[in-house]
Amino acid sequence: MAEEQYGKFTSSLSEASLEKAATELNENPSTRDLEIKTLRERVKSYPGLKARLDSAFLLRFLRAKKFDQERAFKTLLSFYQMRVDSTDLFKDMVPSSVKSILDNQAVGVLDHPDKEGRKVIIVRPGKCKWNPNEAPVNDMFKTLYLTLSKVIEDEEIQIHGLAVIVELGEISWTHAKAISPLYAKRMSGLLQEAFPARIKSIHYVNEPVFFDVIFAIIKQFLKEKILKRLHFHGKNVTELHEYIDPQYLPEEFQGQGPKFSTTVCMEFKLFDYSEP
Repeated sequence: MAEEQYGKFTSSLSEASLEKAATELNENPSTRDLEIKTLRERVKSYPGLKARLDSAFLLRFLRAKKFDQERAFKTLLSFYQMRVDSTDLFKDMVPSSVKSILDNQAVGVLDHPDKEGRKVIIVRPGKCKWNPNEAPVNDMFKTLYLTLSKVIEDEEIQIHGLAVIVELGEISWTHAKAISPLYAKRMSGLLQEAFPARIKSIHYVNEPVFFDVIFAIIKQFLKEKILKRLHFHGKNVTELHEYIDPQYLPEEFQGQGPKFSTTVCMEFKLFDYSEP
């Protein structure tokens, strides 16, 4: 396909977000199309790589890596390599395959951002039963991947980033045993190296007494940058109010909003997901 057929990218960002993109991500509207074209040519010339080449898709990687061409290209390669290396995780990567996770209210997004404009994803692994018949552990990975894939389509989220709340109040030792070093490595690889998203904060709440055992497995795969963005709140759930306006938090987090629901995932048209 000739370059002109991709057309000029038209941004939907607000003026405030355009300014933030310029100051924090080194984005320049006057050179944006050239940056996209440069990345596209590298992708097209990479042997054996069959990747999406549309501007909206490539721009996610540039923004996630502050328009550093090398880092953006490396992340894109990792994005596709992960699918090759972890075929078991990406098999049946369709929303209908993780319906039990959503039905159990285990993963969802809030309809209002946090105080920094970041989209908030809530993860509650204790709501799932790790057994071969209902919500095996790999399904949690799939649900997170599908959710991230859908929310990151929003340009505002590409600029402001994401906040994640991990609520562990109902997690059991059975859940803990399911988090093997391999699973932890895959999850950390997705968040840190193989996905075009800016994870700005991760909040753990209601950690169980054995959480240290789980975190010891996870921590060995986390980079210092991510470690500095972790927040451990224990039973003091109201500490979340410092980051997210309580009027938008579900009642489970001592907020003023309704009970947590995965309905917003449906509103994000998660079930319209298509393979990249």
